[in-house]
Amino acid sequence: MTNIESKIVEIRKLTYAYPDGTMALDGIDLDIFEGENVGLVGPNGAGKSTLLLHLNGILRTDSAVSIFGLTPEGSNLPLIRSMVGIVFQDPDDQLFMPTSFDDVAFGPLSMGLGADEVRARVEKALLDVSMSDASDRIAHHMSVGEKRRVSIASVLSMNPRLLILDEPSANLDPDGRRSLIELLKGMNVTKIIAGHDLELVNELCQRVIRIDAGKIVSDTLINA
Repeated sequence: MTNIESKIVEIRKLTYAYPDGTMALDGIDLDIFEGENVGLVGPNGAGKSTLLLHLNGILRTDSAVSIFGLTPEGSNLPLIRSMVGIVFQDPDDQLFMPTSFDDVAFGPLSMGLGADEVRARVEKALLDVSMSDASDRIAHHMSVGEKRRVSIASVLSMNPRLLILDEPSANLDPDGRRSLIELLKGMNVTKIIAGHDLELVNELCQRVIRIDAGKIVSDTLINA
């Protein structure tokens, strides 16, 4: 049984409409607890990515959203974003620096950490994703699987307590997909994994939430 004191995400009646008036999220209620691995599934356009972007303040509304007891706005945002790491569907959206080292160092540097601490975090994050030899490599010279690993490292270097992955297996070949699954299995951090790869979700998650038309339509425990 989950301890209520370990709740890290609390959302009540979250509603969000796009500028054209299209309703993306419609009255979402959601709790996430420390240590959970949660799958978020549903058809294209269901609202999965929009929901994820509310968890570190990229998107904001007046609805009741609490992340680690904090409202994702104003002076709370830097702390929340250091605790909530999002790995986007397309690694090219996340990797934009001259080398992989620079990409992975970007977050710790933005936190104001010293050079020695930044280097230590980068080296550990690259080691954790089996990309230690990639420090000086340029992202656009890498395979999709390698880019995915470096993009995960760029989030791990901030020591997040919640790791969010949006379509993590997209465009990976079977070997790359299996390698990613084994990598994520070994990470002792709360995870939310969104996507259409139901086999991956079933292998990695103990809870699966299905969203459709901006509403949660099921919330099921599996592999418990």
